[in-house]
Amino acid sequence: MISADLEKHFESTVGVLEPLGISVIDQKELPYGVQLLLDDGHSSCRINLYHSLKKGCSTVQAGGDRLLLERVLTVISLKQGCSQHVPSGLRAGSDEAGKGDYFGPLVVAAVACAKPAADSLVRMGAGDSKKLTAGTVLKLYEAITVMSDIKYAVCSISPREYNRLFTEFKQIGKNSLDILAMAHGKAFAELTALGVIPEAVVVDKFCEMRRLIPWLPEFRCEVELRVRAEDSEPSVAAASIIARSVYIEELAKLSAYCGVSLSPGSGAPADAIGKKLVGLRGDAVLYETAKVHFANTGRIT
Repeated sequence: MISADLEKHFESTVGVLEPLGISVIDQKELPYGVQLLLDDGHSSCRINLYHSLKKGCSTVQAGGDRLLLERVLTVISLKQGCSQHVPSGLRAGSDEAGKGDYFGPLVVAAVACAKPAADSLVRMGAGDSKKLTAGTVLKLYEAITVMSDIKYAVCSISPREYNRLFTEFKQIGKNSLDILAMAHGKAFAELTALGVIPEAVVVDKFCEMRRLIPWLPEFRCEVELRVRAEDSEPSVAAASIIARSVYIEELAKLSAYCGVSLSPGSGAPADAIGKKLVGLRGDAVLYETAKVHFANTGRIT
């Protein structure tokens, strides 16, 4: 639903462009904004219109003919006094680790980088952390997190906190995907607190947009949910590696805490570890080390 203020911004923009022969030939609603496809009879481009109480109106270029974009943004900026954001190529992406693992935390990382850093990530071999060995993930993590042209944030939810949240969310008709959506939102919120203003945001798809949007900060760009995004978006690949590395480190700490070597996954090996753990420490230890709503808990206890 487009707000009244955004509607005014839209009408004002169209009113400025139409006398110049620039027409809106298509539009689509974005989170917190609307995207317009413009055409002057020779070329086309896209712009995103946003409005918020804090920042007022803004116009962001979203691709297409460079000359037309420059003309459009200049005219709008001069005649409407709206802020004009010139993209820096900064992209942000997020991914998680621990979602399907019985033991250990749920971890989400968000990463922001421009093209030079993205190219470096590709050359380093950054990709889907699930396809890499733990040793490779940790080495890439060490290399990525010291890169000066990359910013990142992590939201790690311990098993104890996860189990508490699951109980609370279940009481209001929500589930584990809502916890994951909240974690993605927190990671992005921390990233934006570092001063990151991304031009594009890509999230490795785990749910529908309606579940994720309430948790996200107010971006001035479109948020894309992409299947297997770590294979095509370097910022998501880096997020995948950071999240998996933090998960591995936290799992090692839990193993030291409970005196049993915990491992990823949720199959028969996890059941065997769980039975050994319960035999040593009692059922209550699962609340501290595992996601107890998984079917493993019933098989173990």
